[in-house]
Amino acid sequence: MYNKFIKSAYRTVVEEGLVNGFGMGSVFCILFSSYGLAFWYGGKLIIDKGYTGGKIVTVLFAVLNGATSLGNATPSISAIAEGQSAAYRLFETIERKPEIDSDDTSGMIMENIKGYVELKDVYFRYPARPGQLILDGLSLQVASGTTMAIVGESGSGKSTVISLVERFYDPQAGEVLIDGVNIKNLNLDWIRGKIGLVSQEPLLFMTSIKDNIIYGKEDATLEEIKRAAELANAANFIDKLPNVCK
Repeated sequence: MYNKFIKSAYRTVVEEGLVNGFGMGSVFCILFSSYGLAFWYGGKLIIDKGYTGGKIVTVLFAVLNGATSLGNATPSISAIAEGQSAAYRLFETIERKPEIDSDDTSGMIMENIKGYVELKDVYFRYPARPGQLILDGLSLQVASGTTMAIVGESGSGKSTVISLVERFYDPQAGEVLIDGVNIKNLNLDWIRGKIGLVSQEPLLFMTSIKDNIIYGKEDATLEEIKRAAELANAANFIDKLPNVCK
């Protein structure tokens, strides 16, 4: 897969180089051809028509200025080629169809979720690194109401486990179960709404604290917002900020 994308990028760069080369060559061809045409025709007019040197020089400079203007258009031609290359990659991303559709409204919605999480004989490779096995037959059980810490060196699959539970990815083999139900059979938007995730490097949007808190639940009440701030140990410093009610 890596070689496939490299070849695609290589073809794009080659096409960009051809366009740039053709554009530069065309501009300089026009430029020097204009010089030759101006000198030849100016001499012809002096001999055949009796034009003065001043008029010929005036026309010559007009031609040179026009040719120079065409030469100055070269960066624009290069920018067009770069834009085409960027647009190709952009539309390729836009038209890509993900294996897990976040807009899919199908799937089961459980009336009462307890939160028993189980990974059963899970094998997983990231799509961008198909040759590297991240999880090799992992089985894991987390009972409802308990706390578990997953410890390991960088790249051992700690964040991968969370990504599978959130269903950012699906395992190549094995099952991810919540209360005994395969997560693939659950409504994606609903199950993600039941999971709270705090990443290693949380990001804040350029808006109010309230809007940041309700991002995962837009219909949250003021009491729920305050409770979330307390659980995140953020209530104390929030209360000290100006316009805290907003």
